[in-house]
Amino acid sequence: MATAEANHPAHRLELYPTMRLQRLGSIAVVQPVWRGEVAGPSLTCDLETGTLALAEHPKVDKGFTEVFGVLGLARLEAGPALVLVTGIEQVAELRGHPLYRVTATEVLADTRNSKWKAADHRFLKLLKSGTDPARYGGSLYVAYGGDPTLSQQRYEAAQADPRAAALQPWQRAAPDFFWNRSLAQPLLEAGLCRFVPPAFMGFAEQLRGLRLQGGTRQGEHVADITLIARRSLRRPGCRQWRRGADLEAAVANFVESEQLVVIDGGAVEASFVQVRGSIPLLWSQTPCLKYKIPIRIAPPARSDPVFAEHARQLIEGYGECVGINLANQSGREGKLSAAYADAARAFSAGSPGFRLEPFDFHKQCGATNYARLGLLWEAIEKDFRRFGYWFRDNAGTAQVQRGVFRTNCIDCLDRTNVVQGMLGKKHVEHVLQRLGLMPEGASLPQTFPEVDLAFRVMWADHGDEVSRQYAGTGAMKSAFTRTGKRDIWGLLDDGAKSLTRYYLNNFEDGHKQDALDLVTGGYPITPGKPAPFQPQGSPAVPLLLVAALLLLAWLNLQSLLTSSAGGGLLAVPPAALLQQVAAPLAAAAGALALIMKVGKNLVDRPMLLPGQAVPWH
Repeated sequence: MATAEANHPAHRLELYPTMRLQRLGSIAVVQPVWRGEVAGPSLTCDLETGTLALAEHPKVDKGFTEVFGVLGLARLEAGPALVLVTGIEQVAELRGHPLYRVTATEVLADTRNSKWKAADHRFLKLLKSGTDPARYGGSLYVAYGGDPTLSQQRYEAAQADPRAAALQPWQRAAPDFFWNRSLAQPLLEAGLCRFVPPAFMGFAEQLRGLRLQGGTRQGEHVADITLIARRSLRRPGCRQWRRGADLEAAVANFVESEQLVVIDGGAVEASFVQVRGSIPLLWSQTPCLKYKIPIRIAPPARSDPVFAEHARQLIEGYGECVGINLANQSGREGKLSAAYADAARAFSAGSPGFRLEPFDFHKQCGATNYARLGLLWEAIEKDFRRFGYWFRDNAGTAQVQRGVFRTNCIDCLDRTNVVQGMLGKKHVEHVLQRLGLMPEGASLPQTFPEVDLAFRVMWADHGDEVSRQYAGTGAMKSAFTRTGKRDIWGLLDDGAKSLTRYYLNNFEDGHKQDALDLVTGGYPITPGKPAPFQPQGSPAVPLLLVAALLLLAWLNLQSLLTSSAGGGLLAVPPAALLQQVAAPLAAAAGALALIMKVGKNLVDRPMLLPGQAVPWH
């Protein structure tokens, strides 16, 4: 017979939503709490040895830190580091469970003993910055039910599988989107899975209670629209240091974006999934202080097999795929687009399921004429209707999504966001039209302008967040997504973001890349293996020299003009101009040319996995 204790709600929780952390010397105690009461044995972690255990512990009721999950345990050579979630905020409700954004984390380590060397402290600093929401660990999301790493279609398939009922949340989680999978492994192996919520990095926002009235269906109806982006931890990283594909066919900046529409509290549900990712070839574009960085492409004999494997993975995971390439079809980008087209053509000759649709965004739309996106829609509308989307209503109608759009530009951020937002709007319009809530052929802005405004803002937020994770700034062209207009203020905003990206790419992203590689497990710390940290050059001193020479030339010129007694530049002796102005300017130009020549040695480079920037060499 079941006991009252076994029937306590806490004992039916797959994941503990609230815990209390107490530090007892080198021992960290994490006690699950449910409605103020102890909900089960406590997790104990010895911060000297890394020993993990479950133990009965007196109720923690003072001197504690509230904890909302354990992201994992990093085993540094000198000792372990326990990573805890200490702050969350609800951003949505998914499948009846709150979905939370992580707002604060804490990393516990006992650094007092002599085993901690400089390299261990450096690894610890990377771990902290890689999990800190204010640094490189921003946009982590957790839930204590509802399997948030799964799209609705995959979730329903898992629910229909009787074997899934016996699985733990971490076993059901999508491996590619389980961001803390590597950190969590020591706890999962120790049977402590109830303390570890599978987290994903990306974006989540929800529009609730949208009023819909009109069309052929009588009465007022209410819609909730949720947008979720899940970033892949295969080939993770930041712009420039992670481009293209690796030898396992994983691509940089691969993000699955899912849009869920729920009408009248669940009477109708629809889910539409699309993906983005770097052009799936072996190519690179590594920082070197130049504003326009040369693009290097591996030979077709190396790239084509990688593309073929990537296409097969897409088809296996999503069904038929249409790749939308928004990169330029001429110039620097044009060579990459041509290689992409050749690889897609070679694959399609022997295998069905992948079609490439090139659309030169800059040529077609220019800086402001985004109405020409209608040409792209005409080219892919049949695919959109053929792929469909996951759908279910209370009348028993059901369908699944049978294909996916894979959109890219060069960064898979700015142009990509505009097109993905367009496809998202087409999905909402199609759902409302099939339900009779919107006239056939009408648009969302015409029929429900207030809903359209909120929808545009949500998609702009999505684009900005995905962009911040990869490039360090919000998305360019996001002003258009928010307002539907392209004006001078949007162009100025894009210019500021472009300059910020230049600075980050060259002077900060090496550290960011190392932090992401450590957190996601790309770089495993191996006892006895020397840490790969090396001194790095910096352009700071030579750039200061250039600035000093320019200042000297300007000051000398002002002095010469003053001494010319109002005669102007023509009254200054040519020899003086040559020696005091032209010579410093020439020296500055020469120094700047030298800096640019050796620029690749002066940027902030990643040290843990430097070869992944150009993985085919």
